[in-house]
Amino acid sequence: MKLAKYLLAMPIAIVISAQTFSDVLSDPNAALELLNSYLAGEEALFALLSTAKDITVLAPSNEALYRLENDEAMIARFADPGMMGAFLKYHVFSGVWYSSNFTAAKAPLFVPTMLNDTAFTNVTGGQRVKAHAKDGEVVLYSGMLTQTPIKSANYNFSGGTIHIIDRVLTVPPNITDTLVTANLTAAAGALKVAQMAQGIGQGSPVTVLAPDNDAFNAIGKVIGAMSTADLAAVMGYHVIPGQALYSGMIKNGTAATAAQDDSAVLRFRVEDDGAIFVNSARIIQSDILFDNGVIHMLDGVLNPANTSAAPNPTASTQAPAFSGEGTTDGVPFTSGIGTPTSAAPTATVTDLGTLPVAGAPVPLRTGAVRAALLLGGIVMLVNA
Repeated sequence: MKLAKYLLAMPIAIVISAQTFSDVLSDPNAALELLNSYLAGEEALFALLSTAKDITVLAPSNEALYRLENDEAMIARFADPGMMGAFLKYHVFSGVWYSSNFTAAKAPLFVPTMLNDTAFTNVTGGQRVKAHAKDGEVVLYSGMLTQTPIKSANYNFSGGTIHIIDRVLTVPPNITDTLVTANLTAAAGALKVAQMAQGIGQGSPVTVLAPDNDAFNAIGKVIGAMSTADLAAVMGYHVIPGQALYSGMIKNGTAATAAQDDSAVLRFRVEDDGAIFVNSARIIQSDILFDNGVIHMLDGVLNPANTSAAPNPTASTQAPAFSGEGTTDGVPFTSGIGTPTSAAPTATVTDLGTLPVAGAPVPLRTGAVRAALLLGGIVMLVNA
């Protein structure tokens, strides 16, 4: 079904506001002059957003678009012509989500977006954005560990609501790029050696439990000497096929079947303080989004031959689940994988100086990105 027809066919949950999408863009308090300028004269995209119902639009502010146009890494990703449409869809939530929905939640929410193109994701119901409120501020977490605070919220219009953001979301990339960015290079290398990385990037959604580099180093002499088949069995025990198991879905006693085989069960334990363990390993960072699901970082390597391993929640570190453990001279499986080029992006940024406003001269690259976003994005949105 065409996305435009789908959007138009969605029921209106409530009558939100008589204000139009155009009214919000023109509101001087919204600081959306650049976005308004981008959309001026682009009737197809403007009409799509203006007539859609029951949606939440994450509208990049002047500052966000200025950052986008000067982000070399983002510009490089836009070399893929399909990325433009994916980028735009990822900034539209399915349903109306007010700021109160996030601030009232006791746990992070994983909000479905309009991004459901199989070239970019196989997450059921659309790729997710993690939303978490702390001290009254709502922060959105997207791909490559990008953190995006909602600057101002609830600009309601007849089709839903708009939240203004000062940093664009990052469409979650593939498993290898995501692991490398998170400095999980040993896990990335082990999946590559086990010939599993490509399979994780295809088909149904998946959850990956990725031990950190220290965890691999702690048993480096054991795991580094394994055959490809044995390594594949170990790494298969770290993959839960068929579902993206976000942290909010994990309860004390949750069990999941690993990809290794139908009898390979993983058991989750949730402590009163919120700490989550898988078998004997602790999740030290949860909900790292990638194109086909979610990654949880572990402080230990799981052993499919030692499924009864249990954690010691009072210990600062857990004993390895393998016997004969020992470190190596370097973290195993990282040869040829590379290292992160920079720290993970967060909401903290350097001073950008004076920001451009509508009507100001447009640099050459800005014009190129603008044309790509509008023309390529319209084609992808309307024909999806």
